[in-house]
Amino acid sequence: MSKLKTLREKRATVYTAIDELRKAADGREMTAEEQTRWDTLLSDYEKADKLVEQEERFQEVERRQAEQTYESRHKPNEQDTNQPNEAEYRSAFMDYLMLGAMGITPESRSLFEKRAGITGLNGGVIVPKTLADNIEVALKSYGGMLEAGTIITTSTGGDLIMPTINDTTSKATVVAEYNQSTKKAPSFGSETLKAYTYRTPIVPVSQELLQDSSFDLESLLSGLLAESFGRGINEDLTIGSGTGKPKGIINWATASDAAPAATAIKLDDIIDLLKSVDSAYARNGRFMFNRETLWSLVKIKDTTGRYIWQEGAKDGTPPTLFGKGYILNDDVANIGAGNASMMFGDFSKFKIRMVKNFRVIRLNELLAEYLSIGLFGFARVDGALLDAGTHPVKKLVHASA
Repeated sequence: MSKLKTLREKRATVYTAIDELRKAADGREMTAEEQTRWDTLLSDYEKADKLVEQEERFQEVERRQAEQTYESRHKPNEQDTNQPNEAEYRSAFMDYLMLGAMGITPESRSLFEKRAGITGLNGGVIVPKTLADNIEVALKSYGGMLEAGTIITTSTGGDLIMPTINDTTSKATVVAEYNQSTKKAPSFGSETLKAYTYRTPIVPVSQELLQDSSFDLESLLSGLLAESFGRGINEDLTIGSGTGKPKGIINWATASDAAPAATAIKLDDIIDLLKSVDSAYARNGRFMFNRETLWSLVKIKDTTGRYIWQEGAKDGTPPTLFGKGYILNDDVANIGAGNASMMFGDFSKFKIRMVKNFRVIRLNELLAEYLSIGLFGFARVDGALLDAGTHPVKKLVHASA
């Protein structure tokens, strides 16, 4: 419990006793004992009221000092100048982390409620855009799916229907004059994106760190939250079963006709995977595999005995396979019997639905005895591969042992 809240409760307790004594003596003169108690309670209330006033003034000074310190470390650039509302929101967010929901000003509370479209802060405070961008960048660095897929942000968490249409078999034909045109309806379908809630573990942050003028709270949050979200979200978007969680890209992708051995990948297997994807998707296609598979592929030689990535190694450009780039995703399985160790296709067709943005909850009581607060973040996410029947992403599945 915050000090200010404790002081306010003590003052309220004294007031309750004063009110009860006043009602008990209403309409008659107080006894000597009641008068003594009355004077004592009034004196106690004056003391409690002064303590509350002092703490309120201190917190206001502390807030201003924190704001000045923050501004000195984060000088506004041209974009910040053009967007003063975002700077105000960031300042209010820092107040929330340092003082909690009970310690922020009515102006800050109004900013939160306007941004989130909610009344009250029980649902958490939306992370400022600058910090959210840092977290998203860190997430992209941590795992491959947020880098590869297309992120769709929605304001609510209801089911999001994504339509699919397959009209690939329709084509124009010659029709003689006055003859009727042929009729062929395209194949319509849809995929439903839900909103699964992901929470980070609770991160304890000491009051000393919060008050330290040289402590970069944004770096702390972006690092800790990104690492936690990265592990959970990327894993499920890659290999999730679809039961109570997203269905991962591995389970969405269609197996190619290639039949690699249980313990290795050959150049022919990569060629078969590449040609199995329709040209419409291969045009923007990329490979996806983990780091262990990467080093196995680096060792592959062509028919002349040259390493297939030798050209990239010579001139310093990123290595490619047949002119196609790759995405590293350590949640993709290693080369092994029955595993899908590699994918190729247009990963932008994998839609990642995120409700609003990352939010942060501040827990005041849980770690109070350690003079710390608890912070945790949450986001609502789902993913789906939009496949109208032409399979934009194919996977390479190894033979069983």
